[in-house]
Amino acid sequence: MKEDIKVTIGQIGNDNFSDLEKLDPNNGLSYKQPKVMWEKIRKAIEVARQEKSDFLILPEITVPNSYISSHIPTICNAHNLTIIGGVEFYHKSTINGKRFIQNEAFIAVPGPKAELGMREKAMVWRVPKIYPATTEEAIIKKEGYHFLPGNKLYLFKSKEFGNWAVLICVDYLNLPIHQILQKKIQTLFIVAFNPDLNYYYSISDSLHRILYCNIVVCNISNFGGSHVYTPYREAYKREVMKLHGNKVETAVTIQLPLKILKEIQEAPQSKHFDGFIKKPSDYEYIT
Repeated sequence: MKEDIKVTIGQIGNDNFSDLEKLDPNNGLSYKQPKVMWEKIRKAIEVARQEKSDFLILPEITVPNSYISSHIPTICNAHNLTIIGGVEFYHKSTINGKRFIQNEAFIAVPGPKAELGMREKAMVWRVPKIYPATTEEAIIKKEGYHFLPGNKLYLFKSKEFGNWAVLICVDYLNLPIHQILQKKIQTLFIVAFNPDLNYYYSISDSLHRILYCNIVVCNISNFGGSHVYTPYREAYKREVMKLHGNKVETAVTIQLPLKILKEIQEAPQSKHFDGFIKKPSDYEYIT
């Protein structure tokens, strides 16, 4: 397992479009100008490439669906980069005459190395959102669609990058999900489209201690507020990164501890680790 991981947070948005230019109601509320969104993503990818990052995370509902198969796998392999992002709305299925939209995140992981240094094709997973936000559901219904909820929680395991999970926006606020993830992951990634910034700051400041893991929230630039927490002892170190201000499109790379978190999670409660907060008092009793 790596001692540390490098993560690039690509805080991009869609506020530069007018409402009429943004989403296509005749095509599952997908982007009318996907190339414009892709150009923003491409800039974030370039930062991740230059920084030799392990992960790139992008906000909820920002990545055009077609690029996930046509571009993302090649980029993953070319830069040995795992990419996580929110898929644009699109018409998922029609059931009994009702049109359904499913809000998804994707996780694209470089393929394993094959002979002569080549790589097999990158692997891509799609993770459906479990619960819709109130405003999200209202917008979908207004355009004659229905929200199709997911019902699974995915846990990714890697010898090199530890265990990690991906949540979509309001799923992050679900207590049963927190209980499932406790003691099972070293990093939690959240792709978000969230205007209630202080609420998410508070959740992250609490949850990184409860789960004892890295918390990485990538919010859409319309609102800003992307942030990262990790369980260092000193308060100014625990808040690793926070992007203030709305309509700020940027990509920021940070380094997070990994191997030591796994060691602390598995160590007896009585063992002291310099520079890190203690685990919750009930942590070693969790099964």
